[in-house]
Amino acid sequence: MHSLFDYIIVGGGSAGCVLANRLSANPKNKVLLIEAGIDTAPDAEPEDVLDTYPVSYYNPDYAWPNLTAHIKLKNTSKDLPVRQARILGGGSSLMGMVALRGLPDDYNGWRDMGADGWSWQDVLPYFCKLENDVDFQGELHGDGGPVPIRRLPPSEWPPLLNAIKEYCDAHQISYVQDFNSDFRDGFGVLPTSKFSNKRASSAICYLNSQVRQRLNLKIITQANVNNLIFGDPSNGKRVTGVKVNINKQVQEYTGREVILSSGALKSPVLLLRSGIGPAVELSSVGVDIVSNLKGVGSNLQNHQILYLVAHMQKEASHRSRPRLHTMATLRYSSMIKGCPVSDMYISVVGMSGWHALGRRLSSLTPAVLQPYSRGKISLRSSNIAERALIEFDFQSDKRDLVRLSGAVRRASEILLSSQVRDLWCHAFPVMRADRMRHFNEVTRYNKFRANIIAKLLDTIPSLGRPIVGALSKPGIDITKLISDDQLLNDFVSESVTGMAHHVGTCRMGSTSDEMAVVDSNARVKGVIGLRVIDASIMPRIPRGNTNIPTLMLAEKLADSIIKEKY
Repeated sequence: MHSLFDYIIVGGGSAGCVLANRLSANPKNKVLLIEAGIDTAPDAEPEDVLDTYPVSYYNPDYAWPNLTAHIKLKNTSKDLPVRQARILGGGSSLMGMVALRGLPDDYNGWRDMGADGWSWQDVLPYFCKLENDVDFQGELHGDGGPVPIRRLPPSEWPPLLNAIKEYCDAHQISYVQDFNSDFRDGFGVLPTSKFSNKRASSAICYLNSQVRQRLNLKIITQANVNNLIFGDPSNGKRVTGVKVNINKQVQEYTGREVILSSGALKSPVLLLRSGIGPAVELSSVGVDIVSNLKGVGSNLQNHQILYLVAHMQKEASHRSRPRLHTMATLRYSSMIKGCPVSDMYISVVGMSGWHALGRRLSSLTPAVLQPYSRGKISLRSSNIAERALIEFDFQSDKRDLVRLSGAVRRASEILLSSQVRDLWCHAFPVMRADRMRHFNEVTRYNKFRANIIAKLLDTIPSLGRPIVGALSKPGIDITKLISDDQLLNDFVSESVTGMAHHVGTCRMGSTSDEMAVVDSNARVKGVIGLRVIDASIMPRIPRGNTNIPTLMLAEKLADSIIKEKY
């Protein structure tokens, strides 16, 4: 048994790094941060993590191995790989660095769902606190935070981006200079969390050399937390520490408070394994009940997405710079009954891969920003070695299918427009996303064959049809897709997938809400000394990428914890 910590943080992802920094700023607080993956120490970060193109996303060493989700599709269901970060910095060390906040109504919606104190006016100060926006100032932005935010200047736009801007101008679509303060629908470049030439992960920004020198902060990496430790039940259901597997040795750490920050796919699993969750389900797999919380593992949400890939003409293919993945987006309202405004976007991806072939393949990616379909996480057994069951049902609500079909049609029309059509040779809907994932794995073989194929395409562009078509079904391109409603609906229902934006599985809410797992200060209901602070507590997914909202909620809750204590 180790000495007592004031705070034990389980998970060194986007939220965990923020908490470790802010809670250890007071030398009276003794803080332990535990991360299952590798460290990314200052000035020793791996090159693929620093890369502003998310090469690190495809490195299996930075993700939980063999993690799959059960996906329900139109006529079938299947298990597909799910990428969950296992590295200091979490998803912020892997993702595309898109730095969207979402919309004010997202947070007003949280308040209305029972998350008291989480309205837009409540969260805005913490969005400002975390950022150093190098492009925009004013009351809606911060300039002294640890996370730099910048946008791609027009001088660096590739041909595809310029062409889509021309399309939007021709169709009276507003140009949005700053999606984080101008909340209209429209087209614009995306804010990104990056330094001028490298990634700005949560670990890089919040756990720099100066922070790591604090004597009251201890960071342990490559360590798995297996279970929570509970104290004498006569004193209530109190968490007193964690059991940690380090180099195949189980060690125990005690703390006045334990904070789970392992993400929406992992935090609920640790709760369930520790007996906190739906009593009936836990009993059925032989787990002793500590606290009956029906909402643990429910309410799993993700942004739904599809891919339209275009083999670009040689002169229009993406240059080596800017080295970004998602560069811009068109945010719009589906106008489907029962859906909110600004519920959709179509993003522009200049490079579909890190290799030479990826620079010749650009894509438009339609996505549902506020889906209604929900998934679930549950235990298969009480054996901690057996992975939990992750289930996505992207079509449990028909509004999602209808909106995504409309978005694919709209994205196809953009590609076929007079402003864009001359830039590409062939364009296809991606029905074999697994092939794209395998091709983007970082191996010498993939680099070699990508170089060969890229040279062939430059020499004989007509080869692009069978090569790019291998990602789809024989004989299907975007023209055929949008001319046949049944074909379009089949494509959407069979090929829809999710982004890495998992939220909601330990959702925040009022104490009277039986499906809420934590209160507005992230305290787990019915348990003393335990909080959850990560994307899992979001009641509903924001209309934008989830990393910046996760940093925001960690900043806000760290401030709340400090004020509670002092």
